[in-house]
Amino acid sequence: MSRLSVVVPVYNVEGYIDRCLGSLREQTLEDIEVICVNDGSTDGSAARLADWASRDGRIRIIDKTNGGLSSARNAGIDAASSPLVCFLDPDDRLVPNACERIVSCFEEDDPDVVTFGATCVPPEKATPWIVEALSPRDAFYPSFDERILFEEKSRPFAWRTACRRDFLLESGIRFDEGVRFGEDQVFHFAVYPRARGVRLCSDKLYEYEVARPGSLMDRLKDDLHQKLLEHVNIVDHILADWERGGLLALCPEGLVCFIADFALYDALKLSDGEYREVADALRDVLFSYWTRDGLAAVELPPSVRKMLVSACLDGHMPAAKRRMLVLEYYTHLHGVLGTAEKLISKV
Repeated sequence: MSRLSVVVPVYNVEGYIDRCLGSLREQTLEDIEVICVNDGSTDGSAARLADWASRDGRIRIIDKTNGGLSSARNAGIDAASSPLVCFLDPDDRLVPNACERIVSCFEEDDPDVVTFGATCVPPEKATPWIVEALSPRDAFYPSFDERILFEEKSRPFAWRTACRRDFLLESGIRFDEGVRFGEDQVFHFAVYPRARGVRLCSDKLYEYEVARPGSLMDRLKDDLHQKLLEHVNIVDHILADWERGGLLALCPEGLVCFIADFALYDALKLSDGEYREVADALRDVLFSYWTRDGLAAVELPPSVRKMLVSACLDGHMPAAKRRMLVLEYYTHLHGVLGTAEKLISKV
């Protein structure tokens, strides 16, 4: 039995396959299994995979009808035979010692989950936010702590997280096939609260292609309205999973603060019509899981409560007031000095 299964979901990426699988051939740990899930590709991806499999016996190919990224990853988890599973998107690469380091992290602390760092390719296209998000510190949590979700650099992107396969199967954790964008957020919110231990590793083991032309993330980057509607859908799926798992009372303050920041804050900057659509959608989702009194009972920072109640739960807010609320919330997050620097940079 190999020590680590690497799941590679493949759909119409024939131009990237060679560099992706080439990074696995260069691994310092040879005892790996590579599961390439051909998710109904219509280009030359299947032929490239067949060529690689003929030259490397560690590569297994699973052909399936197109079902999307989550479906392909789930098929890879089901087919894996190693005790550990990680993920590699077909337009990305693992650094040469990545598999060896992932296995060593599991051996050192015996966690269910290991999350590591990544670098962006090309670096000049990376935003400061994504560089920071992909730069975790070294830490070990023997049990769930809400800081893993809300303070550590642990999200998003499932490809920077490896798991024990038995943990995924016994916990019933799957990639949510009802989420076309942001399934990685839903995955992490499912994994971390249920894990027996979480190891964060500062090593940058993954090379992430920041903006592949034609990818869903690339298409949504300039459409904030549609992106935020997708964020509301992500929130709905996270809350549905937490409700099923009896987790809603686990850390309500952190959860609601995350939701307000993730799905509402940027909506305040939209036009009236677009803002109202996002706010109405979020209100419907929140009231599916909490009553108004239940939400009122959650202890929140004043700026978060004001934003959530005034700009979402109680109706709509005029654009001028929304701009003031954006400034107030930004000050809450970054302090007076940070806000002043932000304003000066726009002058």
